[in-house]
Amino acid sequence: MKNEYKPLNFILIDGTWSNSAAMFNRLKEKTKSVWGVEDLPCISLSAGVSTMHKLRPQPSWDRTCTAAAAIGLLSELQILPQFSSYGLDKQSEVLENAVDVLLDALTARRLRMGRSITRRLRPSGNIR
Repeated sequence: MKNEYKPLNFILIDGTWSNSAAMFNRLKEKTKSVWGVEDLPCISLSAGVSTMHKLRPQPSWDRTCTAAAAIGLLSELQILPQFSSYGLDKQSEVLENAVDVLLDALTARRLRMGRSITRRLRPSGNIR
């Protein structure tokens, strides 16, 4: 029996926000030579605040960690009819459970070290 599925390839950039922007720009430059396409197709996720926001501050509430972005990607793709047969919802759930386990472990570690387990608010650039 022949596998009818074509592989799905996604690039999730893992780094600081400024480093990620630089990596993305370099990636766009290399797209033509590597894949032979002019533009790198991109999607924007509508992922909300991840559980990791409780522990690890992000530059703003609409930004998230790489693991949460992967969960959002899998969840959103599952909704599309052309991807519904891939079982991405199950993969999303597995990844989300792993992030929950990680959050529990990091929280326990912070408590053992006597550190705060709540997200510190970063100063906003909108000071009036």
